[in-house]
Amino acid sequence: MSDFIVRRLLQMVLAFFGTTFIVYALMFKIAGDPLQALAGEKPINASQRAQLTAQYHLDEPFLVQYGYYMKGLLTGDLGRTIAGRPIADVLAEAWPRTIRLALMSLAIVLVLGVGGGVVAGLRRGGPFDTTTLAFTLVVIGIPVFVLGTVLQTVFAVKLGWFRPSYAPELGLATFILPAIVLGLLSLATAMRLTRTSVVENLRADYVRTAKAKGLRWSRIVGVHVLRNSLIPVVTFLGIELGGLMSGAIVTEGIFNIPGVGGRLFQGIRLEDGPLVVTIVSILVLIYLVSNLLVDILYAVLDPRIRHA
Repeated sequence: MSDFIVRRLLQMVLAFFGTTFIVYALMFKIAGDPLQALAGEKPINASQRAQLTAQYHLDEPFLVQYGYYMKGLLTGDLGRTIAGRPIADVLAEAWPRTIRLALMSLAIVLVLGVGGGVVAGLRRGGPFDTTTLAFTLVVIGIPVFVLGTVLQTVFAVKLGWFRPSYAPELGLATFILPAIVLGLLSLATAMRLTRTSVVENLRADYVRTAKAKGLRWSRIVGVHVLRNSLIPVVTFLGIELGGLMSGAIVTEGIFNIPGVGGRLFQGIRLEDGPLVVTIVSILVLIYLVSNLLVDILYAVLDPRIRHA
């Protein structure tokens, strides 16, 4: 098991450097004038051009520029935005909002998505299974921006149950509707995936063997069926966690939440290379760590994987 973790860590290092290299190259090399990209729409005079050239080492070869950036990133120096503000300060303000939103969305997915999928699988063909099938198909077929706008209009504007936009004075309550919007697609997918996995495992030979041995149905389901059924679900949730942590740019945009997704969108729009590369690098790291945890959970859920 330890050898497997070491190999995965080495793969994570390669993936991290490769991804950040590509994103860095896209943000700073595709633009015809990197300095103008850094300054956005502001005109640059000669002194500003010289200052930016020295600050971002643009007079050095590209690989040297990337080396300077990675050195700062790995030592905790995240750099500055094109407006001169430390990126660490920007993220310090944005991350708490995005983390609250992501955790609330994840809780909705786990309770309603996974829980509903288990119930639908155990009651295959019943009213609950049929209803959830129709519900999930509808949710999966609707784009996020349409779903978010409709829920915002109905529940916030028309009914007045929620605020239509971010209101920090409400505390966690202001994240309820955005969390529902952010988590609905993941909820629908997790529900169908869990339901299918549960149904498949209920038909397995080991379930029939357990019944023949006289084991209680609750033990068969709780210990054997659920444990095997959660393997594909854990894979999905591990991948989805990165998307939730990014704050889903569209969701944060609809509800005007100044989180990581909103900052990333703003950075792309303003061609703020340092901000975009830093945020993407952190999100890549979150994805990699999530996948490592998923691999470790495989061994916990299935002893055959641990022994292999």
